[in-house]
Amino acid sequence: MKEELIRLEQVSLPPYLFDINMHLNKGEIVGLIGINSLGINELITIMTRNIPIHYGHVYCDDKLVNDYLSSSRKKNRVVVIQKESMLIDSMTVEENLFILRQNAHKHLVNFKTLTGQMQILLQPLGIDLAPKTLARDLSPYEKLVVQFIKASICKAEIIILKDISNFVSEVDLKKLNEVLQFLRKLGMTFLYVCNHHQDAFRFSSRCYLMQEGRIVKHLFSYQMNDEVISHFSNIFEERVENNQRQRQYDSTNTEGSNAFSCENVVYRNIHGLNLTIHKGETVVLLDSESLVNEDLFFLLKGIAQPESGQLFVNGHYPFKHDRAVAMIEAKPVETLLFPQLSVLDNICFTSDEKIDHLWLNHSKKQSIAKELESSFGPEIYHSSLYGLNNETLYKIVYQRILLQKPSFVCIVQPFASVDMYQRIQLISFLDNFRQKGMAVLVLAVSLSDTLQVADRLVVVKKGKVERQSNRPEFFQYSNIAGSVPGTALH
Repeated sequence: MKEELIRLEQVSLPPYLFDINMHLNKGEIVGLIGINSLGINELITIMTRNIPIHYGHVYCDDKLVNDYLSSSRKKNRVVVIQKESMLIDSMTVEENLFILRQNAHKHLVNFKTLTGQMQILLQPLGIDLAPKTLARDLSPYEKLVVQFIKASICKAEIIILKDISNFVSEVDLKKLNEVLQFLRKLGMTFLYVCNHHQDAFRFSSRCYLMQEGRIVKHLFSYQMNDEVISHFSNIFEERVENNQRQRQYDSTNTEGSNAFSCENVVYRNIHGLNLTIHKGETVVLLDSESLVNEDLFFLLKGIAQPESGQLFVNGHYPFKHDRAVAMIEAKPVETLLFPQLSVLDNICFTSDEKIDHLWLNHSKKQSIAKELESSFGPEIYHSSLYGLNNETLYKIVYQRILLQKPSFVCIVQPFASVDMYQRIQLISFLDNFRQKGMAVLVLAVSLSDTLQVADRLVVVKKGKVERQSNRPEFFQYSNIAGSVPGTALH
């Protein structure tokens, strides 16, 4: 007999959530797929803490814990695990697991005992850690598994996994599936939250589709296929699989001059990397072990130079503040924008080398605003970024790059934590980059739609290139989460 852990009945929290009905049973893995992102964070908050709601009821272990009449604000036994770890980096794994928790009353710590307990708990999950290993020294996958154990020790009944594929490598995702199935059989329950159906399908026994703050479909195992999803994402399918758009990639000429090249580069986790990117070419570098991308991005920013080998962008070593190079980090709306500046100033921020006297000539800025008005609407005249939605903020970041006109663009996980409609927007911008002759390097740990904008896929293992595939060969990756040109959503 199934044991229900949490149930939401007709939960509403306008303007984010409307008439949410869902439930989780003990020992199952359920997917929550955001066709768009509206309401996802609010739903997670309601599951973790009993905040005031406009209407509906929330039950935990068959007991009413929250409704529209009264809200206790107490926490439920639900833990969220995402890229921002709950572990304290400067402390050991033993301290994170056994000392930093509620009801831990011991004043004298026997580290030998704690290490033994840690190893007993981690050994069945395939993790072997040395005594007193600092949390900062763990790989993203090891941090993830340690957090599972911590949640279990803290008696969490439900673990919410949010956008895991954005920071855990493809290799580790395969191991993760085995771990989740093992823990599920022990009675742990998981809600796998993501924005790509193929990502959720690989782990879940059933899935909820969420759009515009509503659950639009509850999928059972026999319904979890691309054909069913296509009914809810036909706009994405039409835009991404458009024949004219695909032909632009198929006819790409990548015989031009190099915008980026590295030869036998050695730096930290990079061990002899060789790679060339031509102008007008988009290359996806899949870091299958999540080791290389951070180091390569660091080099491209011009903060350091390789220990050996050569790395050139536009024929010279990268240097700071080179306007011929654009570096877009993961979640760029948090790192590249200035909320206190106007929308127009944010867009024009890196274009002063291309447009003479930009900041002194008001008419030039107004001319740019007029040109972008059809894309941004009245928001182009906003005096700050406060109150703008995520879609508009991403548009500002990428429009800035188009106006800057760099010859080389490096992007980290462009589709991380964005919904299906935002992916359409970003794919359109990336198409535009290559049409304007920019060389684009996408640093990825999972493929999630990156092949839609790629001319070439480069797979890196152990710090160097393991293999490369050109666009006609992408069909071989159809079993990996992320749509593949010509095969997605069919």
